[in-house]
Amino acid sequence: MLIAQLSGLRINVLANRLGCDSGVALTVHDTLAAKLAKMIAAQRRILAADRARVAARGTQDEEDAFFDLHHYQTAFYETWLIEPIALLDDYLVDDLTNEYFHFYIGEWRHRDGEVPIAVPVPAERLCGLDTIITEIEDVTGARFSVENVYYSEAEAEAAWWQSVGMDPETVFGDEVGRL
Repeated sequence: MLIAQLSGLRINVLANRLGCDSGVALTVHDTLAAKLAKMIAAQRRILAADRARVAARGTQDEEDAFFDLHHYQTAFYETWLIEPIALLDDYLVDDLTNEYFHFYIGEWRHRDGEVPIAVPVPAERLCGLDTIITEIEDVTGARFSVENVYYSEAEAEAAWWQSVGMDPETVFGDEVGRL
């Protein structure tokens, strides 16, 4: 049943993609469609292992089939249901060592302050995908995040100025000249 629901939701995502007007929305749609395809494949593996377990009932392979099924169910749980699934930018913070993983350069860095900064993408920039994401979350139990991640305060501030469509020089130009 879950495979059919996921397949239908994937079709909704691909159909909704046709009406996208921004690069961010296209990227998120493509990523979500790919993630749903992987979820469907994982569910198919679980179904195949369950069929193998039923077929092995009463034989010497029954225990192996049980462990195979358990493995695929655990892998699905750990992959899709523990942490939110990043659809745009991902970030990883280790609070114990006060470090974060910088995905652009592939290194762990000491965490100074609130870096990395994750800024959620507004729903209106996703071209209607937010309602489909909510439906997927309700059906599967998985959680998704659509965030831009900035690894410095300067990057985050520049992105904020760009998102509001203003230039700090024009806003603060007079004050900077007086100082």
